[in-house]
Amino acid sequence: MTDALIPVRMPKWGLSMQEGVVIDWLKRHGERVAEGEDLFEVETTKITNVAGSPGAGVLRRILGQPGETLPVGALMAVLAEPDVSEADIDAFVVDFQSSFVAEAPGEAGAGEALKLELVDIGGGRTLRIGRAGSGDSVPAVLIHGFAGDLNGWLFNLEPLVARGPVIAVDLPGHGGSTKEVGDGSLEALARDVGAALDTLGVARARLIGHSLGAAVAVRLAQLRPGLAEALVLIAPAYMPGGALDRAFLDGVVEARRARDLKPVLERLVADPSLISRDMVEDIIKFKRLDGAAEAMRILRDRMVSGADQTGLDLAAVGPAHVIASRADAIVGVPDAAALPPSWRVSWIADAGHLPHLERSAEVNALIAETI
Repeated sequence: MTDALIPVRMPKWGLSMQEGVVIDWLKRHGERVAEGEDLFEVETTKITNVAGSPGAGVLRRILGQPGETLPVGALMAVLAEPDVSEADIDAFVVDFQSSFVAEAPGEAGAGEALKLELVDIGGGRTLRIGRAGSGDSVPAVLIHGFAGDLNGWLFNLEPLVARGPVIAVDLPGHGGSTKEVGDGSLEALARDVGAALDTLGVARARLIGHSLGAAVAVRLAQLRPGLAEALVLIAPAYMPGGALDRAFLDGVVEARRARDLKPVLERLVADPSLISRDMVEDIIKFKRLDGAAEAMRILRDRMVSGADQTGLDLAAVGPAHVIASRADAIVGVPDAAALPPSWRVSWIADAGHLPHLERSAEVNALIAETI
């Protein structure tokens, strides 16, 4: 009877997550849910988000109660069809709880965890990358946006790793990478990412980029014909019809205190409560690193200059899948009619500039369709 029972576990979002606080259930006892459907809200030290259902079935048992703090992997609920008896569910819960061991602090955890390393890109400079997954398939290469880092993909790693190898990159000027960004141009950033892929021996990739990282992915595909087996652009910058929000960029670069930065970052999302104190503090701390603030200023100034807008030849890179929100306050709304005919656009409702975090299950499904 075990095969007819589906455990719902506390998810692991990112390398550092050890536990989460149950905020609320979005489905009630006895309701039927579909695989990937929003099931419950979880708060971590990094972000608050919604966990999707691991399968389809009826929500027969809820164990994680609102307000409870539970470790990663803990049994939150059980899904089963109506013909499964309560006794079978009781036995399943007892068996799970008796064998469950919480992840110890510092453990890598589930298969989605990234193994971090520094990759040489020439001139004594390095990029930090994270790798996960295995197999011989073409790797998914993840490129984050302005002021982000490879941890921005924490809600997308698990389904990607299930499909094959994943390489997440910290762009120059970000995360653990070199703080030397040259002139801050898309071409400079793309060449550095390309150099890292050369060092790793990657000649073919499924490029997935967000915001500035999406524009870098396009420029990289343009510079290296044949590299991109697939191209997924999430809330991409520099698209026809879009417009960069100078006030946002200035706010991120110039804010010195968390209380000044928090309202700026809240403009990234449809629901401001998603922006946690730790997320804000992480950026403030990063900006204090040697060279970080200057790198961000160079990138900001290059972005608002518009110098890279005309350098993107969208038609030259082949098909692409744009995943965007009509409520994006940071890069604006792309004009689908002005994109190449081979490009596809998917619109995400109830999201802002971070749909891969705000509506991760929906975005993950769209990425899976493309790659």
